[in-house]
Amino acid sequence: MELKKLFNVSDRELLFLSWPIFVELFLRVFIGNINVWMISNYSEPAVAAVGAANQLLNLTVFIYGFITVGTQIIIAQSIGAKRFDKIPRVITTALAGALGIGLMISMIFLFFPSQLLALMNLDTNLIRIGTSYLRIFGGSLFISAITSAIIAILRSHGFTQPALSVPMCASILAVIGNYFALYGPFGIPTFGVAGLALASVFGNTIGLVIAIFLLKKYLNFSIFSIRFKQISFFDLKKILALGLPSSGESLSYQAAQVVVTMIVASLGENVLIAKSYVTAITQFVYLAAAALSQGNQIMIGRDVGGEHFDRAYLRGRRTVVLGIASSFIVCLLTFIFSEPIIRIFTSDPDIISIAKIVIFVDIFLEIGRAVNMILVGSLNASGDVKFPLFCSLIVLWLVSLPFSYLLAVSFHLGLVGVWIAYAIDELLRSLLMLYRWKSGVWQAKNLLKT
Repeated sequence: MELKKLFNVSDRELLFLSWPIFVELFLRVFIGNINVWMISNYSEPAVAAVGAANQLLNLTVFIYGFITVGTQIIIAQSIGAKRFDKIPRVITTALAGALGIGLMISMIFLFFPSQLLALMNLDTNLIRIGTSYLRIFGGSLFISAITSAIIAILRSHGFTQPALSVPMCASILAVIGNYFALYGPFGIPTFGVAGLALASVFGNTIGLVIAIFLLKKYLNFSIFSIRFKQISFFDLKKILALGLPSSGESLSYQAAQVVVTMIVASLGENVLIAKSYVTAITQFVYLAAAALSQGNQIMIGRDVGGEHFDRAYLRGRRTVVLGIASSFIVCLLTFIFSEPIIRIFTSDPDIISIAKIVIFVDIFLEIGRAVNMILVGSLNASGDVKFPLFCSLIVLWLVSLPFSYLLAVSFHLGLVGVWIAYAIDELLRSLLMLYRWKSGVWQAKNLLKT
């Protein structure tokens, strides 16, 4: 009976919300790879310095994500509950919170860039190259924090297509700026790594201007009319109650990746190189499931806010099916054509051999990852944020990491062992998420009631 209901669920709204998010995620990954390629043609030490700096910068996304995730969920629930009167206050509070967290992050990068790079065990030359990049780009992160909050607000209202124009314009401008900064066409002087940071700041600033315009156009909300007395610390507490566990899970995952990289590095240079290439390839594999997860999260939040729990339950289950199907198809095609894909990066037969086996194991990993992304987003949207966090912490640090070392080092499976451990982690957590979603406990977690 439930299977019949699943086939009757319409995917029209889900796809309408998700496809712009997919385009944004694709552009982010694609343009990121273009940037790496451009920098590699300029200077290999610059690749290492910028790569290390970007690892630090990427961690900050999850910090100001405390605001964006919580804001998106609360607004979606408010729309579902038809409590439109409280939304302007939530928007005001979210933007103020994003600005506050963004300024704190910016100040840290502005004053301590070399110290942060030194923590990553870089040599003095790489620290010298990366300091200006980290200071300029990191010092502007308050711009990214505000922009991300506005994009979350627009998405919550269903304006995923207009919101797409913000990162698209910012990314294109940054790539053009990178070209001018590195290669100096038309006799323009080159600015090196510092120029890369300036190009990104310019692109992000234009992105913020566009975001402010869209916020006014579609929601008739002007950030210039915000007053301190309009900020609700009660709403800020609710936003953080949702955002901290949600982003905390991602932050924990990123921290675990650093440990895994240390394990892989001990296995030899070829294994570490193979991991870099496989990671670059698999970033594209789960984009569809990631986009479906974010579109689904908006819909679940609205349904839970309106107390349409049966509809929310079926929506979540149906999206899981779509996510698994999309990930499996893309992963299978990637495995079938794995050798020509890997040869884009390298012609080393040892690296190609390692990567091909890992991509096969990745098929199973991506099935679990699709379930987790979609159901963790669904649970978060309902206000059930602690269970996914605790499951992630326990399984990741007590199962995934120990198994990574055991299989990779003790059983001499190398990178394949690491990927098997990843797959065990994702599949185990997916079973826990399916159980939680089926239990219905999340129906009592609606934050609008508290």
